[in-house]
Amino acid sequence: MQEVVSVIVEWLGSPQGFSGRRPPPYGWVWVVIAVIWVGGWLTAQELRGKKERLNSQTTRTLFDHELSATALIETGKTLTRHSARLQFDQQSYVLNVKITSGTETERLIHKRLASLSEVEAFLSGETVFILSDLKVSPAASA
Repeated sequence: MQEVVSVIVEWLGSPQGFSGRRPPPYGWVWVVIAVIWVGGWLTAQELRGKKERLNSQTTRTLFDHELSATALIETGKTLTRHSARLQFDQQSYVLNVKITSGTETERLIHKRLASLSEVEAFLSGETVFILSDLKVSPAASA
């Protein structure tokens, strides 16, 4: 492994390597790099703020209502229905996911999770849903 690293470092320092191919960046290139970095940082801050607002709104909503989502997915010639329900119960989030294909239930998932970030990670990793898919049902909001 050390031999491979030393060969790469030697190649980068040689006239055929990196230093021989390109001159160092000009001053305006540094300005462009700085502007791109600042723009990326501002965008990341905006996205983080949106995520925090979504989580606080979801938490406030869960105190009064249950959130649910339904997705119909066609796999081959079979239509599969995925339904999820999320509620807040005794300091934990209770997530129920049911996957049915035709008339038979294939999978039931019942999870108690401690935080919304855990709910979000579980939803995106184990189901077809993400946290923002879950909404208050129209009957419950009336």
